[in-house]
Amino acid sequence: MKDLAIIILNYNSFDDTSREVNKLLEQNCPETSIYIVDNDSRDKDKIMNFAIQKKVNYIISEKNGGYAYGNNLAIKQAIADKKKYFLLLNPDIDLDLATIEILYKDLEHKPEIGVIGPRICYRNNSNTIYSDGGLLYPEKGFMGGHTNFNTSHFEVQMPTYNDKIDYVDGSVLMFRKELLDEVGLMNEKFFMYYEESEWCLRIKRKTNWKLSVNTSVSAFNTYSDKGSFYEYYMTRNRFWLCRLYDGNTRFVKKERWRLAKESFKRKDFSLAKAYLKGILDGLYSKI
Repeated sequence: MKDLAIIILNYNSFDDTSREVNKLLEQNCPETSIYIVDNDSRDKDKIMNFAIQKKVNYIISEKNGGYAYGNNLAIKQAIADKKKYFLLLNPDIDLDLATIEILYKDLEHKPEIGVIGPRICYRNNSNTIYSDGGLLYPEKGFMGGHTNFNTSHFEVQMPTYNDKIDYVDGSVLMFRKELLDEVGLMNEKFFMYYEESEWCLRIKRKTNWKLSVNTSVSAFNTYSDKGSFYEYYMTRNRFWLCRLYDGNTRFVKKERWRLAKESFKRKDFSLAKAYLKGILDGLYSKI
């Protein structure tokens, strides 16, 4: 796997990032395969010292440009280093090197697949599925969902490769370089949330590459509470997807306006403002 880049984007997540890197190195992952990007966080000095100590690649960004921006920095560097495959990995994801090797072999041996990921379960409840592949509903303003969300893996029967998906979750996503020649990098304007969704929509609509989830291997994530920051970007970026891909703008406008009014009645003014700003920026800002 010398031509694979494992890219970990850090933003104030040193403990998770260092845990993930240490685990991979303990399982004999090549140091030259690991790229840590710090998105101008409070951790940047610790990240740099850690990366130097562990002899892995690192990039210290001078600004926090979001998920796509940080990952794109590492992808460009990895391409210069002659890498042909790329794994985007969130710091909170827990997975074994053996899982990475299986996904890598999938791309090597299945030339029709452009993007692949594993089944994702919860770190604190490893028998419960978070995602067997991402789903998007344009008729509902690109509301998102996940195949087999919150279902016990004992209760589902799935093919090894689930191709009936709209996107591969960006927390653990592997792809081949040839994709970039056809559709380019992820859109950095999204900043956070829906970047991988928009990119996968581009792939599905403009190329013949398949998206797939290998349900025979698993990675494990951590669920975190969401707040006004999250709701702003989720609101704005759903409108952007609707504008780019003919989604139902009226649906998302009605839904988000209702949520804003409910937040206002609860006197959660920060959340109400996030919804309203997301609606306005989603409808009228330049994409």
